[in-house]
Amino acid sequence: MKVSKHAIISVILIFFTIFLGHTTETGFSIGDKILLGLGISPWSNGQTGFHYPVVIYFALFIIGCLEARRIMTIRQLLILLLLLFILTPSVVSFVKPYYYGIHRGLDSVEYDSRNSNFNIRGSNDKKKIEVLGAVVLTNYGKDTIKFGIKIPSDNFFPKELFPQDLILTEVENSEEPGNFILHSGETRTILSYNSITVKNGYYGQGGMQGPILILYTEDESRTVGNNL
Repeated sequence: MKVSKHAIISVILIFFTIFLGHTTETGFSIGDKILLGLGISPWSNGQTGFHYPVVIYFALFIIGCLEARRIMTIRQLLILLLLLFILTPSVVSFVKPYYYGIHRGLDSVEYDSRNSNFNIRGSNDKKKIEVLGAVVLTNYGKDTIKFGIKIPSDNFFPKELFPQDLILTEVENSEEPGNFILHSGETRTILSYNSITVKNGYYGQGGMQGPILILYTEDESRTVGNNL
């Protein structure tokens, strides 16, 4: 195979297509973050629906493969693709801390929505609703952050029982709701417990995996969740 400028360009095009389209186990995608930073939603329905960049990535991937095919055999191209698909997740994981690290405050915090979950159930006497949660957060910034966490009311079902956003209370600090601390470079699974009194009793039980959350301080707030 002749190594030429044409070959280098085609390899770079394929690599960046895979790089921009890759999503980590925590739901991080550098391609989506770039679009969101430009004020463009990569999804057709806010955080769900059709993923627009897929069309762009697929088109660029095909163009890169066709260009590479002009100077490579099919075997060489397949080996190249295999190597790129193996290496790209490591490259994205390496870049992710730098992406969050260049931000400050709440923007430097990553919410691992795929490994965060909540359980909603009626208390034993059926007079309260208990919300037990585990929220996984990582602070890639240089500063310790003290913040609160809320679940927007429209995340709950049945909605009539949660007319307002629910301010989470940490299990280890149950007397002071909305008070969480995340040190620089720290990854924490924050355990929360909230108890809400209901008039007519509650007999149901349910769960939420990775709901949209609101992180907030006195000076700022940030909505985090899947595809945000």
